[in-house]
Amino acid sequence: MGTFTGVTLTELAAEAAGLGRGAFWRPGVRTRLLLAFLAISGFSVLAAAAAIYAFRQVGARIEVVDTQLAPALTSLEVSRSAERIIAAAPALLAAADTARRDQVASGLRTELARLNERLLDLNRGEAEAALLATIEQSVTWLSANLAALEDLVARRLVAGDGIGRQRRRVHETQDETQRLLAPWLMVIEGQIEGSMAALRQAGTPSTMEDASQRLLAAIAAQRPAQAAQRQFSAVVDMLAEASTTDQERRLQVLAFQLRRALREVEATAAELDGRLQPLFLAQVAKLRELSEGGDAIPAARRRELALVREGAALLAENASLSAGLTDAVDQLAAAAKGDIARATRDALSVQRTGTQVLIALVLLSLATSVLIVWLYVGRNIVRRLTALGDGMVAIAAGRLGAPVAAEGSDEIAAMGRAVEVFRRNAIELDRLLEERSQAAARLEQQVRERTAELERRRAVLRVTFDNMEHGVVMFDVEHRMAAWNQRFQDLLDLRDDQVGLAVTYLDFVRGLAERGEYGEADADEEVRRRTDALDRAFLNERTRPDGTVLEIRRNPVPGGGFVLIYADITERKRAEREMAAARDAAAAASRTMEAAYRELKAAQASLVHAEKMASLGQLTAGIAHELKNPLNFINNFASLAQELLVELKEELGPALAADGGDEASDIMATLSGNLGKIVEHGRRADGIIRSMLLHSRGGSGERQETDVNALVQEALNLAYHGARSQNPEMNVTLERDLGKDIAPLEMVPQDITRVLLNLFGNALYATDKRRREERGGAWRPTLTVVTRDAGDAVEIRVRDNGTGMPPEVRAKLFTPFFTTKPTGEGTGLGLSISYDIVVQQHGGSIDVDSEPGAFTEFTIRLPRTTQRVASAAREPADGAPA
Repeated sequence: MGTFTGVTLTELAAEAAGLGRGAFWRPGVRTRLLLAFLAISGFSVLAAAAAIYAFRQVGARIEVVDTQLAPALTSLEVSRSAERIIAAAPALLAAADTARRDQVASGLRTELARLNERLLDLNRGEAEAALLATIEQSVTWLSANLAALEDLVARRLVAGDGIGRQRRRVHETQDETQRLLAPWLMVIEGQIEGSMAALRQAGTPSTMEDASQRLLAAIAAQRPAQAAQRQFSAVVDMLAEASTTDQERRLQVLAFQLRRALREVEATAAELDGRLQPLFLAQVAKLRELSEGGDAIPAARRRELALVREGAALLAENASLSAGLTDAVDQLAAAAKGDIARATRDALSVQRTGTQVLIALVLLSLATSVLIVWLYVGRNIVRRLTALGDGMVAIAAGRLGAPVAAEGSDEIAAMGRAVEVFRRNAIELDRLLEERSQAAARLEQQVRERTAELERRRAVLRVTFDNMEHGVVMFDVEHRMAAWNQRFQDLLDLRDDQVGLAVTYLDFVRGLAERGEYGEADADEEVRRRTDALDRAFLNERTRPDGTVLEIRRNPVPGGGFVLIYADITERKRAEREMAAARDAAAAASRTMEAAYRELKAAQASLVHAEKMASLGQLTAGIAHELKNPLNFINNFASLAQELLVELKEELGPALAADGGDEASDIMATLSGNLGKIVEHGRRADGIIRSMLLHSRGGSGERQETDVNALVQEALNLAYHGARSQNPEMNVTLERDLGKDIAPLEMVPQDITRVLLNLFGNALYATDKRRREERGGAWRPTLTVVTRDAGDAVEIRVRDNGTGMPPEVRAKLFTPFFTTKPTGEGTGLGLSISYDIVVQQHGGSIDVDSEPGAFTEFTIRLPRTTQRVASAAREPADGAPA
């Protein structure tokens, strides 16, 4: 790290202070500019005196203008008020409801009051009496017309409300008719489908004839019902059009069409079933009541259109009144304008004289200013500033050896000395930049070395994969073989051409079937059966033709594809058969050995499960540990590189800004973004590896008596506040229904707390996701926790009203690495670990119930007497791997 040399800011401040003390004896730039300003200001005072005199003369003329201006402006305001009233009247006629009518009418009344006030102002002035009388009469007629228009609109709204109620009755009648006909049509369609099915399955001519007759009868019953439904809907549509049409002639046509359509509907109703006919005719009668008569929709609409025409006539009369009122107001304004024009001519004469005097004074002021600028500013200030600017431009261009003018003892000289300090510091900054460049090169070399170390670790992982005890093969999302080890090829006696990246799962299964791995079954049938449900986990055993017994496990991979694990359990099966023979012998010898045998069988199942899980756990732990060390190096050096880059940017920021180093800034910003992505994805990979280690480690805590309610309360508070710290916008209502007098339960509290935190975290995520999707609705996010003492067990229920889950998601919920969260937000191991803790370690059960878009509820049941179960019970065997 280097340090800046040369003159410091403290030295510059001391020099400026000395300059200020010397200014008392030798005038500086500030004192000389002040004297020049006072000289120029003298001419400004003379110009101001001339302007004041002219303003006083013009003000006398303006008083005359002001006396005549008020009547003219009042006349114009009267005209504008009348125009606003006429413009607002159509809005009153077009009001859609009473509130809108009252609002517009209130505005019109306010505007009329303002118009009357303006008339009073004209009466107090000197306006002509004949013109005022004409204006007042027009305003009186206009007020009367507006009152009549307001009453007409009230009657139109009453008529419109009546039509609206009748329109709602029409739609209610249509809905009732649909509810009447829809079940009937569904029953008939069911009869048609049944008859067609019976016709297809008929075995004898008599059966076929009977099914045909029933089909024809159902079709005959269906046609009038469908026709009645269509005709009824057509009548409803015509009534709806009649309630909204604006054409009198169209209204008459609709009335005629309605009468004819009602007759057609009644004629069609006569063909309906006897049970349906009276109910349907009752609905037709309701439509006839709304279509015919003085209170029907067509008649009411005609009355409403008549009111609209009457309102249009009132609007036309208002327009005529406005024209007369405007003409009278224009005559008043013209008289006032004449007086104003005479006063304006006098004011202009005074203004021209004052302008000539001001021009003379300004010319004298300009001459004085030119002399000051030429003698002092140009020859003394500008010349020195130009020389100083040339030196600064040379330094900015990189020519740091360029001279800087700093002669003299005034402010400009102080600026020159400050630029000299900057030049010296820029030279030192170039040296620092070179040092930083060398440091960046060393950092890049370290990154390359760590990358080579990561490649070596990958090679070690491949050797570990090839030397595993079990055979492993992975298929990608297109079901093509992506990776395998030598043990897999040896267990199944596969040739080199039967494995490879081009081999699909279908080819793999077909090859095994054709060489008799599945017995004498048809190869195509085996391929079809064993390629179903590949997205689900599976566990099965199969005996090969050479007598080898294989345990086959299939695990789906997040994002698509799956992994097959083959384990040779021939020796274990042989031991099981020997144990079964020993058990039979012991049962024949003494029935007292049955209890010991059951314990032996449970221990055997536990040992088998432990052996399988230990193998998988060792594989997972080995892979995770091998990946964790290079991943830690990547994360640590990426974080260190970020910190060094920030420090470098802070050191070089002023220099880059002065030199215009936009390209260097862009490179550092890109490098910072890339390092941030490395840190982000490294942390995500580290979280996945920690979850894999937790999943492979299993339960190792100590059992102890625990208060269930206190444990639930603590886990709920921890999960909620943790979620709030990550997402401050989250606001979920927590409801607790904790059972009373629940005796302490023997458990591993740390593991059960992990299960509860996982369930609470998923519930908070689901409710917050639904809140974001339904923003602004009345729905309230809620999380409910219930505990109950069930005698021999304790139940814990966690329910949320979030997004819910469809059945296909619930079927794979406890599968390792399965998740519905976006990439980077979940590893897919939380519920799998929770399942192992509750079922395997504590002998309990965990069930889930959910409805998409409504709720999700998990029920945990922890027994007071713990029984360990085999992990094979996790998923039902509903598929068949190879």
